[in-house]
Amino acid sequence: MANAGAARAASGNELGRTMERLRRGQPLVVGYFGGSITEGGGASDASKTSWRARTTAWLRETFPKSAVAEVNAAIGGTGSDLGAFRLERDLLKRRPDLVFLEFAVNDHGANHEDRTLRAMEGIVRQIYRANPAAEIVFVYTATKATVAPYEQGSVPNTVAWHQRVAGHYGLASINVGKTLWQAIRDNKGTWETLTTDTVHPNDAGYAVYAEDVRQFLLRHRDDRPRPAARMPAPLVKNPLENGRLVDAWEARAPGWRKEEQSLAGRFPHRLAGSTPGTELRFRFTGTAIGLYWLIAPDSGDIEWSIDGSAPRRASSWDRYALQFTRANYLLLRDDLAHGEHELRLRILPDKQPESKGTWVRIGAFLVN
Repeated sequence: MANAGAARAASGNELGRTMERLRRGQPLVVGYFGGSITEGGGASDASKTSWRARTTAWLRETFPKSAVAEVNAAIGGTGSDLGAFRLERDLLKRRPDLVFLEFAVNDHGANHEDRTLRAMEGIVRQIYRANPAAEIVFVYTATKATVAPYEQGSVPNTVAWHQRVAGHYGLASINVGKTLWQAIRDNKGTWETLTTDTVHPNDAGYAVYAEDVRQFLLRHRDDRPRPAARMPAPLVKNPLENGRLVDAWEARAPGWRKEEQSLAGRFPHRLAGSTPGTELRFRFTGTAIGLYWLIAPDSGDIEWSIDGSAPRRASSWDRYALQFTRANYLLLRDDLAHGEHELRLRILPDKQPESKGTWVRIGAFLVN
């Protein structure tokens, strides 16, 4: 079945439906799904100078008869593993016609090939199920810490993993990170003059990214719609194609309280507890389970197990918690046998040394 994806890739016209809509002056919904580089971290004004904003502006200027709507569904500090669970809520409900996927940098930190493949393929399959006519473009950004393979004529592991998925489904990709690296190699800038921290581009760095995307779109401007193709069989076992967020209020959680406060703006409310020893049980059906929770200055630690397995420890606090409160996630398992399972977790009395409390605040469970 891998040949089905290869056949799609060989056909060209990866943006045929998008370009046809634009040529006819029809509305176009463009979704941007990724991490902080897509969100616009480091830009002086993310709504104007990020690569995302510049790309949307170019589409609107080049095709003024089309109403181009932008959906910014990027969240900094998160990878494709969370993306596979939040995709429907954060992006697909807007029914995008064109989706740019950018997770290679954040997936690099996880360095987990099987999980990355399951997540990226799950995202692609979810998009196609929601809108078979949607078109998808993988975008590969870079940091100073990830470009060493380019110097050896290779690519970072996560780019290669993502490209396996892109190739299987015949999807286009743009390696803007390699273009930035080449600009620095050719003395057209430095990591200091093109980024704010060797990770997030500044306005000059985003201009390099945006120009690369613009050139890509120009090359595809005359693409024609290609015949619809059946979605091939999955590339990997158990892709996260049924990922969803399940409201934490559905858990069996005596001693916890339901709070109306949002999960740092990412989920409308949350389940909260701080008393050591307080337990929570959540039954689910699927192959994966995780937590979408709050990282705050007073966040605490938990002990968790699935189906009576040996307890393991996790913390909802990290070193950035003292600087800002944010929603984050922990994917506990994504390789379970399909069926019914039970997650049990307990608030621990001991916490991280710099944490100001033992609070655990969960917005949703990640379930596939």
